[in-house]
Amino acid sequence: MGNMNFGDAARHDGETLDHHMAFAHLRQHWNSLRDTRSAPPKARDLQPHILGAALPFVFLVENLGGEILRLKLGGTHLCDVMGMELRGMPLRCFFAYNERPRFAAAVEPVFTGPAELDMRLQSSYSGVEPPVLARMILLPLEGATGAIDRAIGAFVTKGALNHRPYRFEIERTEVLPLDARQAQATGPSRAHRGVMSRPTKVPFLRVVEGGRPN
Repeated sequence: MGNMNFGDAARHDGETLDHHMAFAHLRQHWNSLRDTRSAPPKARDLQPHILGAALPFVFLVENLGGEILRLKLGGTHLCDVMGMELRGMPLRCFFAYNERPRFAAAVEPVFTGPAELDMRLQSSYSGVEPPVLARMILLPLEGATGAIDRAIGAFVTKGALNHRPYRFEIERTEVLPLDARQAQATGPSRAHRGVMSRPTKVPFLRVVEGGRPN
C-alpha cells in the first residue's frame, strides 16, 4: 500500500469525524464476524481486503500488558500523523505524556469488558496553528489463545498536518460494553455507558511488525 497525502483526512466528500467512512466500514466488518452480541470476533477471521478505502485509517494492536498496546498493523494515515514509521510502536505514542495514564484507563475495558471504545481527541496546542482534531475507535478481538488480547481500530484526523509528529489530548471517551448493544435495540441507557469528557481548550496498511515499545 503506497504512501498517500492526507492533509485533512476528514474533508473529502463532506465526511466528518462523526461520519467518516472508515468508522462505518470497520464496524460493519467487525460486526459481521461476531457469533454473539456479547463476544468479539476472532482476529484470525479479519479480512483486510473487505475494508477497501478504509485501510489507510485502520490499525491492529496487541495487548502486551503493563499499559502497552503494540501496533502490529498500521494504515498509512497513522504514519502520516506521526511523520515516522510506526514499526512496533505502542499506541500510547499518539498521546501527550500527561494523557497516557488516562489513555491506559480508557482502553482497559476494551479487553476486560470486553467493550468498544470511542475517543475524541485534540492535538496539544502549540500556539502556532489551530489544533488537529481526531477520532479513534477501538474494537476488541479474540487472539489465538482465546484471550481478548487484540483490538482493531480506526484513527482519523481533521486539520492540516504541518508540524508532525502530533501528540493528542483526550477530550471525550465513550465505553460501550458489548452486551449493551442488545439493550440499545430497545432504547439505550446511560447506565450502560462510561463517558468522560472535558471542555475543549481551543474553539474551533502498512505492516509494522517488530520493533520495541517506547
